[in-house]
Amino acid sequence: IIKELIIAEILGHALMPQKNFPDARDNQNHYYEYLSSINRKNVKTNKGSSFQIDRITKNNLKRIIRNREFYFAFFEDHLTIEEIYKLETVDVLKEVKRQLNSGKNNIGHINFLTKWVKMTGKKIYPTQG
Repeated sequence: IIKELIIAEILGHALMPQKNFPDARDNQNHYYEYLSSINRKNVKTNKGSSFQIDRITKNNLKRIIRNREFYFAFFEDHLTIEEIYKLETVDVLKEVKRQLNSGKNNIGHINFLTKWVKMTGKKIYPTQG
């Protein structure tokens, strides 16, 4: 919850700490989901970050579509944000469906890799000054 609190503070959202709700909302009651990961830099393999939404099925896609946008935060360590990318819900939903359709199980753990996040999203933090 600490990472979500840091992200909400930067974005000006109100944190929603209840487990079955989105991570945050704005003052117009739009919902947002935050995903965070520590950026692995000093490793030989598996550099970057990966983000995950777990326990997704074709019957609970409401967990995706209820959100106005998604924010992917790359952390330097457990408390320091390096970058935040904003992704449109339609893009996240498309990737979720792609992974669900290619999986063998009815329930999926959806992974979003650094390359996909940066290619699909828009960097919003830090802002270019």
